[in-house]
Amino acid sequence: MTARLPAASEFALALSAWEGQFVEFKESVSDSLAREFVAFANSAGGRIFVGVADDKQIKGVAVTNRLLSQVVDIARHCDPPVSVRVVPFKHEGHGLLMIEVAEGKHKPHGCASGYFLRTGPNSQKLNRHELVEFVRSLEPVIVEHQDCPAFRYPADFDEAAFRAFLRESGASVGGLSAEDLLINLGCGRRQGRRLVLNNAGALFFAKNPPSFLPQARVACVLFQTPERLHILDRKDLEGGLLENLQQAEVFLLKHLRVRYEIRGMDRVEHPEFPVAVLREGLVNAFAHRDYSVRGGNISIEVFPDRVAIVNPGGLPPGLSPEDFGRRSVRRNPLVADLLFRAHKIERTGTGIGRMRDALAQAKCAAPEFRFTSFFELLLARRPAAGGQVGGKWGASGGQVSPRDRTILQFCKTPRFLKEIMVEIGIKKRDHAMPCVKSLIESGLLAPTVPDRPRSRIQKYATTTDGVKCLGNAA
Repeated sequence: MTARLPAASEFALALSAWEGQFVEFKESVSDSLAREFVAFANSAGGRIFVGVADDKQIKGVAVTNRLLSQVVDIARHCDPPVSVRVVPFKHEGHGLLMIEVAEGKHKPHGCASGYFLRTGPNSQKLNRHELVEFVRSLEPVIVEHQDCPAFRYPADFDEAAFRAFLRESGASVGGLSAEDLLINLGCGRRQGRRLVLNNAGALFFAKNPPSFLPQARVACVLFQTPERLHILDRKDLEGGLLENLQQAEVFLLKHLRVRYEIRGMDRVEHPEFPVAVLREGLVNAFAHRDYSVRGGNISIEVFPDRVAIVNPGGLPPGLSPEDFGRRSVRRNPLVADLLFRAHKIERTGTGIGRMRDALAQAKCAAPEFRFTSFFELLLARRPAAGGQVGGKWGASGGQVSPRDRTILQFCKTPRFLKEIMVEIGIKKRDHAMPCVKSLIESGLLAPTVPDRPRSRIQKYATTTDGVKCLGNAA
């Protein structure tokens, strides 16, 4: 990584978030810095701000030539030496250091304490097996960090997606331009006057990511039988990574059952699987997909007896099947860091354990994981009442999705589309309209002004068949 912003500006932005894949805070300079140096060098580089406590309280340091020499000596004594750039600066009267650690060109880098790899906010020590796997996995350039040469900024840049990301991350931008923010996030670099985005930046912030990275597509499929023979519904997602993540969840919730429980005057919904489990499975697929594999896509598959979330790439290098669920190794550190900033994942590596606990608490079967050239998460579905599982309203047995039932129940009184969007928790009209159209095509919902689909007074009402559907599904 190469510094492109003034150290003071970068520091202000770093303070708006906690330590992460590319940022570390240190209260003082000591020999323990060597661990952070080799961890960053073995990953994709990073920045260390010296003079700041773990709780981000600014302590300051006395910046002297001796201190600067000490930092350089620590880097030189790594094996092989680590390239660092030391920038002194002041913040609110305190002397601070920014140490920029470049990604190593001759990995693996080690120090007196061993070999380390940056994993989220931690510098993880590698054991012998992990070190061997890490060496085997080394490539000249990690796919997510490769330049996306066909991307042209700003013509191909989805500013709305970027602003949505900033809102979700809650980061204080401090008046920085979009270009500087993208660079500081690790999504791009300057080449002369031109901003060049890398593949991770294109995955998140391109207007049409698959036009640059065909492997960005996501296939969502509902099958009629367990044998993958007849497709009842299919949706191919081609948006930015965060949008695809949201739409994959929408697809799952649309085609999974829900159980209602009446508590006093309230109706409590119990989805077939805890929503947190579905989100964890989806996020894992997006975060750990092997983006160097172009012949396959992430697939979300709903069968009568199971749900499968599949992504190309088995376990990431350095993670054995025995350690799966107990240790965290990230195949795509930058993608994972962006997902963390958007509050989609945790950095503690506890996701698999929490998934198992949530399924057990909901009295669902334990998840099954398969590791081949693909990574598969399988969730077993319970048989529906009468021995039937899944299906949509109509010939397949009188079942509708939880979201469809919510819409039909809500629209017993005619409703505007905006009201429906609020009720089902969808913010974008383009995402809500397909749900409404599907119910209209099924004869369960009807527009109140059928001859003027775009009328300002258009509402949607549950039909007689829709009411019958609710009664049969209760």
